[in-house]
Amino acid sequence: MPKIVNDEAVFRAVIQVILAQGYDRATTKQMAKAAGVSEMTLYRKYGSKAALVSNAIQFIAQEMDFESVVHYSGDVYADFLGVVTRYKTLTERYGQFMAVLIPELQRHPELQASMARPLQIMQSIGELIQRYQQEGILRAEHPLHAVAALLGPLVFFAMARNSSFLAQIPPVDLEAHVHGFLEGRRIQGD
Repeated sequence: MPKIVNDEAVFRAVIQVILAQGYDRATTKQMAKAAGVSEMTLYRKYGSKAALVSNAIQFIAQEMDFESVVHYSGDVYADFLGVVTRYKTLTERYGQFMAVLIPELQRHPELQASMARPLQIMQSIGELIQRYQQEGILRAEHPLHAVAALLGPLVFFAMARNSSFLAQIPPVDLEAHVHGFLEGRRIQGD
């Protein structure tokens, strides 16, 4: 009887191996060992190393379920607070993995397709911002620039997390961050 493979355990093992080795040095043998399965099992079920990493990224996207929080309610503050709260959770759980993987995309075109869903999520956040711009609530700017301003500080905290620099940084206050983001972008009435 074939062994039942726990996808989540495999994807978490892939993430850990990539964190420890980087994409180039990581091997499917290391991933299999970390997941407690044979390398042949990984090949049969998932295919290549790139496919394993792609599946791990899709696992993260599924777990984080950004689609459930990126929606228009008419309350700009609540909408953006929901987005940054979920993004903070993402950076806490997987920020280091993404920081290791994103630079590899340029050198490994086989990984680029795996970023389609995360990029679509960024696009959806941009569309949410654009809707508030069109309603005259937020000033006009490229929506993806606004996404970078909204999420960028959280990326900074994720990058600083494993450094001695983190001790000097106060914890991020998401409510204050969203208020500050909106304050700098609201269209002021006469």
